[in-house]
Amino acid sequence: MTSPAISEDKGKALLVDSLSVTFGGLTALDQVSMTANQGEIVGVIGPNGAGKTTLFNVVSGFVRASSGAISYGETKLVHHHPHDLNRLGIARTLQGVGLCPGLTVRENVMLGAQSGAHSDVGSAFFGLWRSTREERRLSAQAAALLNELGIGDYAARLPSTLPYAIQKRTSIARALMAEPTLLLLDEPASGLSSDEMTELGALIRTLSGRMTVLLVEHHMDLVMSVCDRLVVLNFGQVIADGTPEAIRSNPEVSTAYLGSVVDEVATTTGPVADA
Repeated sequence: MTSPAISEDKGKALLVDSLSVTFGGLTALDQVSMTANQGEIVGVIGPNGAGKTTLFNVVSGFVRASSGAISYGETKLVHHHPHDLNRLGIARTLQGVGLCPGLTVRENVMLGAQSGAHSDVGSAFFGLWRSTREERRLSAQAAALLNELGIGDYAARLPSTLPYAIQKRTSIARALMAEPTLLLLDEPASGLSSDEMTELGALIRTLSGRMTVLLVEHHMDLVMSVCDRLVVLNFGQVIADGTPEAIRSNPEVSTAYLGSVVDEVATTTGPVADA
């Protein structure tokens, strides 16, 4: 796999400025401001319904903001759509795995690069040499990614025949095929065991060397162990922004939103659900 040229994007950052989103009479996000700098792992946490996924959906172009602004590097994310993400250097996973059941693991991963592929639909339809060469290139890239994530032995298998943890890694590999400089991980630990979450945390830490990671997650032990900084949402508003240590000692967060989870996370061995 060819890593993105971090030196070219060293100063690139995601900037969210006074972002608001309303659905009818419901305010999902209310004047949200935050940043995610290049190479930083930022966790977005908070109770169910706090606005975490809505924030991801606005960044990804699925939802339009009512007011405020988002930019990534020098690009203002105003009228972008999900199919523009590859060009912008952004990739996202979904809360589920979202894999195509009729394709192999390797083919599912190859889909992550399709919007940036060099051959056109006509070349693929007629089996022209440009399409064949591109398919070989993407197949080799997908195989390298699967090996990097420790699941290369499953490349020829169908997703439905594999454990859920392998399917989760496949969905991450598909996102990485776009060679993003900003990766949005939406609840990557859901459905994983404690040991599997430990492995996932180690994987996420390795990614920060070549991209920014924005992480929405309910499992506080994972969030506290991998994130450089946390942004806490509640009722669509940012109530805290700081290091895991600062968030752990924030009485407003601990008492009103996370209960005793933040205080007990250091001794917790299993997954802890957001409440």
